[in-house]
Amino acid sequence: MEADALQHNGFIQLFDKRLIAGDIHVLFTSEIAEQSGLSPATKVYAGGADNACGAIGAGILSEGRTLCSIGTSGVVLSYEERKDIDVQGRAHFFNHSEQDAYYIMGVTLAAGYSLTWFKDTFAPEHSFDALLEGVDSVEPGSRGLLFTPYIVGERTPHPDATIRGSFIGMDTGHKLAHFTRAVLEGITFSLKESIDILRGTGKTVKEVISIGGGARNEAWLQMQADIFNADIIKLESEQGPALGAAMLAAYGSDWFESLQACAEAFLREAARYSPNPERVARYEGLYELYREVYQHTRELNEHLAEYR
Repeated sequence: MEADALQHNGFIQLFDKRLIAGDIHVLFTSEIAEQSGLSPATKVYAGGADNACGAIGAGILSEGRTLCSIGTSGVVLSYEERKDIDVQGRAHFFNHSEQDAYYIMGVTLAAGYSLTWFKDTFAPEHSFDALLEGVDSVEPGSRGLLFTPYIVGERTPHPDATIRGSFIGMDTGHKLAHFTRAVLEGITFSLKESIDILRGTGKTVKEVISIGGGARNEAWLQMQADIFNADIIKLESEQGPALGAAMLAAYGSDWFESLQACAEAFLREAARYSPNPERVARYEGLYELYREVYQHTRELNEHLAEYR
């Protein structure tokens, strides 16, 4: 936007350098105060992107802290102190909202969206709770059924707009619960590919904080622990981005000396799910088969694209 356009909308300043999250950078003009109904003394703090705020809201503020957020899309994000790390285009690398810090992020485009699509298409009469009710009674691997969540393309580790999803291994013995578990497993396998990228940079991922829709079902939380081979931590509040933005404002208001101190006051662990060694071993084999599906269906999907 041009400077005069910003001034017309009540802003008093343009910034040509990186803002420090939590700092005050704008005070309301009388025009904006009148339009919004807020006091002219209202303070406006520099914030952050949705995932950066989500990381703060989950306490991802020091080396070794990793987040898994499953919403419409799925995100695996890890705190990073090194600014010269090279992930070779397989993941994103951004400035954190914590000063002088960064994060590596992998994205599954259709994480929770895959489950929503499946429910709306094949089980519209079920609530999500009813749909997931029987998945813990199905053995890992969903009786030989694999799902790839590429229903709108994919981003990590395959930046591919043409690829599409698949169910592989269907037979007459598969029921709704098998397909549902396969969808959850496919989403989680896709997120594990981002976990593997983190581990490939030398990071140790022993604990993962899970937020979003994937943190609301115990069977899915345990599945994450078994597939990631890491402890999964559920927080008392998993509203990461909104909470992170509030924490930035609290820090900016000098309520806390640091974002870490703010996190210690705001965040509480609600439950912990540890990997089951037998299931970890079973999932390792299934994961290798899952990874083969992309390679075997990529060219096929390129040919199918002209028929969409």
